Amino acid sequence: MCFSVKSWCYSVLIYHNANPPYSYTKNGKLKGIFPDLFKEISKLTGIEFEFESYSVMRGQLLFDNGKIDIEPGINPIWRVDRAVSGIYSISYAYSQEVIVSNKQSKIQNPQSLYGKLIGIVRGYKYNDFEQHFGPFKIEKLEGRSEPDLLKLLAKGRIDYALMGETTAQYYINKHYGNLSLVYTVERTPVSIRFQPHLKELKQKVNDALKLLIDNGTIEQIYIKNTGNNSDLLDSL
Repeated sequence: MCFSVKSWCYSVLIYHNANPPYSYTKNGKLKGIFPDLFKEISKLTGIEFEFESYSVMRGQLLFDNGKIDIEPGINPIWRVDRAVSGIYSISYAYSQEVIVSNKQSKIQNPQSLYGKLIGIVRGYKYNDFEQHFGPFKIEKLEGRSEPDLLKLLAKGRIDYALMGETTAQYYINKHYGNLSLVYTVERTPVSIRFQPHLKELKQKVNDALKLLIDNGTIEQIYIKNTGNNSDLLDSL
């Protein structure tokens, strides 16, 4: 819940406080791409944002029930089946979803994964790749978070894990040097999702995002938090 003397304060959904480099806690302070992004938006708009951390499924239910105002880093197609699909800002970056393996060999196509067990985060959807889950296809195991899936993968309890490249690379660099990215599932633009009644807020955020894209601030946020000059901002 927001407590502020400012005129506006909106709740922003993050997942578990354990989704680096997008959001995580270090020395008692919230860090990452999302906190940095909303800090810059707040500077430009005078609007305050309060982060609230939940599991993916719990967070989506709270958004459906109007208890959460904003969900960042989302493509509209990922929420099309929700009770409240929301309204969306302009795109400010890309999300690249990848298959992570404890083997080095690359995957050539989804069919080569048939008969294998892949871990995914409960509540996440993967567009066209969804057709490859099912009997006699890819078996999926739903986990609570990306770190949980990587632990299972490192222990050999699942064959592969599916998640965002930025998060996967963060954990590989920090903790799992023996894991590899072996297949790119999709690359999609991401936006900020709002409750449908927050049209005025969406416009204010859009104006801020345009400036932050044009002046290179969003690129610097990604570089700061990933250590790479990522292509996740190209061609916006």
